[in-house]
Amino acid sequence: MKFKKVHVLGLIIVGGLIFTSLDIFDNSQNKLTNLDINENKFEIKINEKGQTYGSNLANTEYGNEPDLILVEADNGKSGYVYKDDFYDTANQPKNPEEAVAYTKMVEKKVKKHGYYKAIPVYEKDGTTVIGSFKIG
Repeated sequence: MKFKKVHVLGLIIVGGLIFTSLDIFDNSQNKLTNLDINENKFEIKINEKGQTYGSNLANTEYGNEPDLILVEADNGKSGYVYKDDFYDTANQPKNPEEAVAYTKMVEKKVKKHGYYKAIPVYEKDGTTVIGSFKIG
């Protein structure tokens, strides 16, 4: 499990660095217009439903993530994915045998499709779907 946490954290950091790099070079428009990010830090906010949303880049503790995690959708739009979808919590193995089966299943899907699964990307309201995000 620790191995998976390290990889997920690595993916989040790399994704954030790519996202930031792309935004720096885009002078024609600000891709962050629909987001609530303080320029000096990644701030976690609360939406109308009481769900937390924001970047997970500054998070240093597992389990302390916002309910809606900032990502860039496949269509280039910035939005949020549900933490449980991002970490695939419903399908996490409970023992070594399940872990082996889960790993084989993920590897098979990645080999076939290039990714494990696509999850919806939402506006900060957690309801309005604006795109998808591929995991794996």
